[in-house]
Amino acid sequence: MRKLTAALAVTTVYAALATLVFCTMIAETVFLYPNYFYDIPASLIVADEFTAVVSVGSVMRPLGATLMLTGVVAVAATLWARASRVWTLASMLSLVSGLFLLSALYLWPRWTILFDDRALHTVDELRRTADEIGVAHTVRVVLGALTAVFAVVAALRIYRDRILRTQVQRGES
Repeated sequence: MRKLTAALAVTTVYAALATLVFCTMIAETVFLYPNYFYDIPASLIVADEFTAVVSVGSVMRPLGATLMLTGVVAVAATLWARASRVWTLASMLSLVSGLFLLSALYLWPRWTILFDDRALHTVDELRRTADEIGVAHTVRVVLGALTAVFAVVAALRIYRDRILRTQVQRGES
């Protein structure tokens, strides 16, 4: 029962953090992206000034790393919780593929084009890069939703198992 309780605690923290990251991505999409992309290249200059002190990456990268670490701990903790193991692994798969690999390998280089190297590119190249970011970000949001949903389902499955085991131990039906 202790292993199940530990798995529940860790997986609940992971689920809450995955949900926070997903909600933060939605807020970023709604509040920042329209301002970034409405009139390229002028809007990029305004966006650069707006994020001069704290950028999205300054918040999301450490938050993502914390989520990744918590997810690894949740996977280890759910080795004893059979019913939730698959859900936790599915959550980690969408986290690693969508939120980490897609961001690091595809999106971060494109953000560099828009914000650090924009003087080296034509306006058409900047617009095309913004369109590519939009499509990839949509995929990332979907995978972020899956990460959060799978993590919540994993936590709920552990909770259900814990309740059922408690009832069995008490002799209830």
